[in-house]
Amino acid sequence: MAGEDEKTCPAHNAEAVSASFGAVLPALAENGVNVVGAWVDPPGHDFFFVLETDDYDALVEGLRPIIPSGTATIQPVGDMGATVAKRIAEES
Repeated sequence: MAGEDEKTCPAHNAEAVSASFGAVLPALAENGVNVVGAWVDPPGHDFFFVLETDDYDALVEGLRPIIPSGTATIQPVGDMGATVAKRIAEES
């Protein structure tokens, strides 16, 4: 999730939008990060990305166009089915 507020929002300037949020999806792809999905809540000034990568540095480089706009929460997750199966196997 990336968030900005009314003070850092580039939406009022087409050039700023192009250089930030308009550039982030191509930047992620250029850095080898798979974009599973991307969503926006304009009134809330929040953006949500589901991304897939094993390379944290590539993730940061891909997000670089929006870093000046605000903060981000990066939450790594694993495959739930695989995690449950592994835990069950460990108990057997």
